[in-house]
Amino acid sequence: MTPSQRETTGSWKFEAGIVGVAALTLTAFLTYMMMKQEAVRAEPVDHFVQSDYDAFDRNFELEGARCELGLIEQKICMHKSPMESDIVRGEPLPDYIPDMGTQFRVVVETSLKADQFRTVAYGQTLALVEPGSRYVQDVLHLTAPDFVSAQNSRLEPKV
Repeated sequence: MTPSQRETTGSWKFEAGIVGVAALTLTAFLTYMMMKQEAVRAEPVDHFVQSDYDAFDRNFELEGARCELGLIEQKICMHKSPMESDIVRGEPLPDYIPDMGTQFRVVVETSLKADQFRTVAYGQTLALVEPGSRYVQDVLHLTAPDFVSAQNSRLEPKV
């Protein structure tokens, strides 16, 4: 073997080694990213979370009027409803309250809910309702000062 052939063979082995290391590194990186993506993928939940509360704007002006709660981008102001105080977590909705889903982008902006539940807005309160049984899985009072209070507060009964 001539010296020129030895250099070519040595160079080829070196380059093949670099390509092999690069391929292994890329494979390890892609495997790591796929595992990380699986861990981050949102699982549907059966309760309201902080992002549900945070999706709403509070105390803003809309078309010259003061709005306590709503969605500025969609130009929606949510007003109080006399039905809000009749919605109780862990009980079915009273018969006179419809269980229609929200008609605006709240569901899109908030976290993914389990398929068996429907997010329903009544005035300034959200309820997570099971449509068939009308069972109220969770309630979120959006006028509360923070998320923890919004979960635990109970509206005053109607007068």
